[in-house]
Amino acid sequence: MTATAPLSPLVRKDGPSVGLIAGVIGIAVLALASFGVILVLGGAIGNPLVVATSGLMALVPLAFVIWAVLAIDRWEPEPRVAMWFAALWGGVAAVLLTLAVNSFVLEPLVAPFLRSQEQLQFYATVIQAPITEELWKSIPVVIMFLFFRRTFDGPVDGVVFAALSAAGFAFTENILYFGTSLAESGDGSFIFFLRGIMSPLTHAIFTAVGFGLALGLAARLRSRWWILLAFPAGWLVSALLHALWNSASWWVPGGTVGFFVYYLIVQVPLCVLAAALVWLLLRQEIRITRARLHDYGRAGWFTAEEVERLATGDGRASLMDWARRRGLRRPMREYIVTATRLANHRQRALVGRDRSRAVADEASLLAELLHHRRGMATAAVGHPVAVAQGAAVSAPTGARVQRFGDLDGGWPPRP
Repeated sequence: MTATAPLSPLVRKDGPSVGLIAGVIGIAVLALASFGVILVLGGAIGNPLVVATSGLMALVPLAFVIWAVLAIDRWEPEPRVAMWFAALWGGVAAVLLTLAVNSFVLEPLVAPFLRSQEQLQFYATVIQAPITEELWKSIPVVIMFLFFRRTFDGPVDGVVFAALSAAGFAFTENILYFGTSLAESGDGSFIFFLRGIMSPLTHAIFTAVGFGLALGLAARLRSRWWILLAFPAGWLVSALLHALWNSASWWVPGGTVGFFVYYLIVQVPLCVLAAALVWLLLRQEIRITRARLHDYGRAGWFTAEEVERLATGDGRASLMDWARRRGLRRPMREYIVTATRLANHRQRALVGRDRSRAVADEASLLAELLHHRRGMATAAVGHPVAVAQGAAVSAPTGARVQRFGDLDGGWPPRP
């Protein structure tokens, strides 16, 4: 049974959300704190021109990581304000907090117990750096998990925010490494090749595979208390991966040649495994979207063909191609994003999350969906069009639902 939706806009025009305001304030504070990072880099490198040159060099690996993160984030785009905050946190706050804790807390406590400069260097490189750096890089993921659960849906979101924070941290660290090499020897080509070309994703992989996955998987569960298990587990994995990389110069024989051999047989497979894991998680996100949109399809909100188009990469590409030819690219993108948010909202409700606002949020998303559909139909036809809306979708009944999606139901994927 269907009804005809009224032609007046159904989308509520609320003011800026609390999350948006908090994100903007956070970005402004971090932007001001970035002057502290500039002072630190200037003091360490000494030459402002070298600092600027190193910053340009550091943009190369940063651009590659951002491109990879945006590719991962295409299926369900995260709020841009939150993404900017995560990257700035890593490049500014995580760096300053790491330096402060290392210099004023950990090193004064530990240094008296170390007998040689070599032991101190090993401790700082292999133990202290992985523990403190990964801790502070994780903060944006923790914030999203605790306070923005309606946006933070699962492991892909965890990977995105963790990788962005790590990318910001690596950007600042690369400026220091590149600048120091240029200032001391006048040649930063080797360190640029090592960090900028060979291993631009290392920091991102450390934090994403540990904290990102752990907190992302915990976000699929009902209670926030799962962070008590997920946080230390993610910290351990991130720190161990980081320590494995940092310790190579201590135990890998053969000097530079030995390091390149180690890189090929250890780090490259780890990178491939991380990429394969992210690909599997993205496939799972697609299956969840299809299954949950099919719930709305059975209630009349979508046809089976629409579900298939909204729940596959090829289908979305065909929708965007149709919209592009008619000058409707932006509303179509918003329509696809709204449909994905609707699917994720229902998934959260089915596993017991967000029940207090489930009905209101669903109504708002469905209204927004109709608004975009009506607008595109009207623009395509040339006159106002009445669009059909579906019946009420059955509410969660309390029956056990797979925590990671009822992936076998709904419209079957095409080969």
